[in-house]
Amino acid sequence: MNSSVLGFGLVLIAAIAGGGLAVPLKKRRNFELENIYIPSAVVMMLILPLVMAAFVIPNWMEAVQSAGTGVVLKGAAYGFGWGVGSILFGYGVTTAGMSVGFATIMGINTAVGSVLPFLIKSPADLLTSAGRAILIGIAGCILGVVVCGRGGFLRERMAAGSARPRGFGRALLVCMASGLLSACANLGFAFTGRVGEEAQRLGANPVFATLASWLPVFWGAAFALTLWFGGLQIKRGTWRNNFGPDAVYDWFNGVIMGVIWFVATIPYGMGAYYLGRLGTSVGWALYMAFTLLVANIFGFASHEWTGAPARALRTLFAGLSILIAAIVVLAIGNSMTGY
Repeated sequence: MNSSVLGFGLVLIAAIAGGGLAVPLKKRRNFELENIYIPSAVVMMLILPLVMAAFVIPNWMEAVQSAGTGVVLKGAAYGFGWGVGSILFGYGVTTAGMSVGFATIMGINTAVGSVLPFLIKSPADLLTSAGRAILIGIAGCILGVVVCGRGGFLRERMAAGSARPRGFGRALLVCMASGLLSACANLGFAFTGRVGEEAQRLGANPVFATLASWLPVFWGAAFALTLWFGGLQIKRGTWRNNFGPDAVYDWFNGVIMGVIWFVATIPYGMGAYYLGRLGTSVGWALYMAFTLLVANIFGFASHEWTGAPARALRTLFAGLSILIAAIVVLAIGNSMTGY
């Protein structure tokens, strides 16, 4: 199978999981966000990666040590930023609205997470026709996300009967900060590649070695999420929910959310490997675009757009069309790199 096709397929699998990440959140009964995020983060960022690494990267500890303390700390720092971005996501979309908040966060996330690795790791590729095609594709993904967000905003404005929610400006700033910090996930993965390289040197399969690059990023994110949400449980007294009515059901949902979150991350790393040297740029833009497409499919399936005004639907479909075109351009650009 062509490596680019396999890369696209793996990124799509991750995006499908990412699009369904909110399902366990909606199904929780007595847990608050601070309750469900801790088990999901522990499962996704600590338990599953270490269990998987034990099978596919037996020498992962040696690989981490060989990469050097500086690389590991850099990855953990990016991971901490990702964790803070994840925390801000919930507050941003709650105030600004799901569609506007999601579009703002994903737009900035796509731009920063795709372009920075490109500029820092492969600046010479900007001068090639493949590099220009990829940049056009990334720009198309960002535009598509913004237009889709505009469609969602029109839908929400019609439903709410007002132009914007109270405190919209402050909420928008929170969303922008979330988008910037959430991009640290891809930046951390891109700049801790040394860990994966050491894992390969020690005999790990190159595809699975990408997991080793994620480990320091996961540790930093898990620390940020546990620190914040654990403190919030103590402050608000919601730690009691962990042992209250429906606790077993909610814990189960937290575990499932962690599994889905893991599936939404690891295949992306594998896909980035198959997409070649520019995989962390091309793959991240694809991941964001695919995730938004999948999320809207879920939205239509759950009747979120039932009764939406025609203008909102036209805007949404225009945004989705731009995303599809951008994905095609990215595919063409990546195939031109020859990697």
